[in-house]
Amino acid sequence: MNDKTAQIAEEILDGKIIDRAETEYLFSLGDEDFQDLLYWANRIREKFFGKKVKVCSIVPGRLGGCSQDCKFCAQSSRYETSFKKTETLSDEEILKAAKKAKQKGVPNFGIVYSGKTISEEELARLEKLISKIKNEIGIGVCGGFGIINYEQAQRLARAGMSRYNHNLETSRNNFKNIVTTHDYNSRTETIKAAKQAGLGICAGGIFGIGETDADRIDMALELRELDVDMVPMNFLHPIAGTPLADMPTMQPREILRLIALYRFILPRVHIKAAGGRMLNLRDMQSWIFYAGATAIISGDYLTTAGRAVEEDLQMIKDLGLEAELVCG
Repeated sequence: MNDKTAQIAEEILDGKIIDRAETEYLFSLGDEDFQDLLYWANRIREKFFGKKVKVCSIVPGRLGGCSQDCKFCAQSSRYETSFKKTETLSDEEILKAAKKAKQKGVPNFGIVYSGKTISEEELARLEKLISKIKNEIGIGVCGGFGIINYEQAQRLARAGMSRYNHNLETSRNNFKNIVTTHDYNSRTETIKAAKQAGLGICAGGIFGIGETDADRIDMALELRELDVDMVPMNFLHPIAGTPLADMPTMQPREILRLIALYRFILPRVHIKAAGGRMLNLRDMQSWIFYAGATAIISGDYLTTAGRAVEEDLQMIKDLGLEAELVCG
């Protein structure tokens, strides 16, 4: 066992937050230290979260036709994909999806809109939908509607939404290589506005898009500085027609190592294994919890198929963990 890794982990278990130098050391460890990292990441997860695992499902309230140019995204109208045109679900379709999630035992339901932001008309519609889902169906509501300001965030919170999703995607330095139609500050300012309005914050990024370990560290430290409470980790699922269509998929051990490293950096924050989990992890999906993850998206993702909720709930049970069937 690596003595320095053990020392860093023990300090985290005692409540210390590690600095950049310690983070860089952990990222420098080779494959021979893989089991060590996972062992200590699991210990940290158990210390701060016990056996609880958060489970959520999402529905694309508005899909495709996005004006932005995120290079990994099939929903951009700039790329030749099957999601080039905008499709918007009706109120009935969104409510039906929320009821279905509730029936399957999923406590948190996310509504996600493609596009840079939402209009006043869309916000007013969402206020009514969120209230119905929260109060009539009885399931927690999260949402991601692009760039919003404090007043918009307040309205969503008053309607009953508990958490806002707005990913950083990558590091500040790498962002310009992935997105050019808006800047990084618009993302951090949206997170700050949502947090100020009293919303929980679900913010993470996507990996396997050509970023370096330095980029991965930078994003983790930025998320820590922003004091988010949920970090979704997405892993590139290359989509034909996008600029990153030919990128290789990540290997399972690389993903598990990365989850473990984020657990060291963010010991008290929920880490959610999100998009790309099935494609990239294959038969090693259940290892995510041993690597330190404490949450998953179950069911389909925005533009790719996911895994059946029943299978994920059974996996959690078989591992001796407990799906957290509470809202928020």
